[in-house]
Amino acid sequence: MKAVVWKGPYNLSLEETAKPSPARGEVLIKTKAVGVCGSDLDIYEGRFKQAHAPMIIGHEGGGVVDALGADAAGVESGDRVMVECILHCGKCEYCRTGRYGLCDNGRVMGMVDADGEYAEYFTAPVKNCYSLPDEISWPEAGMIDTLAGPVHALKGVHPVKGKTVAVFGPGPAGLFFCRLAKLQGASKVYLVGTRDERLKLGRPYGADISLNASNVDAPAAILSDTDGRGVHLAIEAAGSEKALNDSINVLRKAGDLLIYGVFGSGPVTVDIQPVQLKEITVTGSCGLDYSGAIELIKNRDVAVEDLVTHRFSLNSLIKAFSTGLIKERREGYIKGVVLFKKAD
Repeated sequence: MKAVVWKGPYNLSLEETAKPSPARGEVLIKTKAVGVCGSDLDIYEGRFKQAHAPMIIGHEGGGVVDALGADAAGVESGDRVMVECILHCGKCEYCRTGRYGLCDNGRVMGMVDADGEYAEYFTAPVKNCYSLPDEISWPEAGMIDTLAGPVHALKGVHPVKGKTVAVFGPGPAGLFFCRLAKLQGASKVYLVGTRDERLKLGRPYGADISLNASNVDAPAAILSDTDGRGVHLAIEAAGSEKALNDSINVLRKAGDLLIYGVFGSGPVTVDIQPVQLKEITVTGSCGLDYSGAIELIKNRDVAVEDLVTHRFSLNSLIKAFSTGLIKERREGYIKGVVLFKKAD
């Protein structure tokens, strides 16, 4: 089978590899769609230190069940499924309480100690498979993981109904945070970024005010609009040192800071004193809620396909990385999905 193999920084290749066989409790999946994640770029450039070459990357996908290993109950050959990428043991204290993203023995497909999904076939534990309704197309399915993160993340903070929210980072996850905050009853949502073409999407996704931090002092504008008090919840969804500090600065006393952006390049400088003096609650999030994301897309509560600006084959995906299309967000790039033959 063909697969995209990462061999080290800036080294991706399309190779013929052995078709895997499902072990006990696993299924073999014929790949149909895989979303392109910003973490893939971190791996490609060597910034994600937990990734070790060589490895098939890609972790936001699904497809059609092709074969079942022993004791793989709950799915049948031909079923459409999406696969949660976090491989958890199911036995440690975190798994027993449902916090699979914190598994003591966890691995991540296409990222940490496990091959991924940029391949014509891949295997996955049946417990990681979620039934994909017919109402969801494969391009939409490639967005499920991107939505599943924000859905999970907002469960870790205080209810936002009637409260103000500031989202830093107008990428797909940031836009989804805006939409989810509005669905949950937020009174006002601010979106902050540096790219006008993305900020323009803020209003359709629920942002009341969008601010370009390259042109205006976004924290000052938000503080002014909240009569100097600040917002109840600030969400850092950019993985940016400036955005993180700005998030802290726009919070009111006893506010909530949600850190969702990935800081893959290492430590950043943060003014921590406001966290202590304003008694800010800080929550990090790296988990996923596939069931919630699938339901939101199925019910058309969150539009996802509008954000799929690029559709790749395995071969064109390599070019998208090597030419800088993804990194530099050329051609209006927001989100890419790798689609395989006969994907509807």
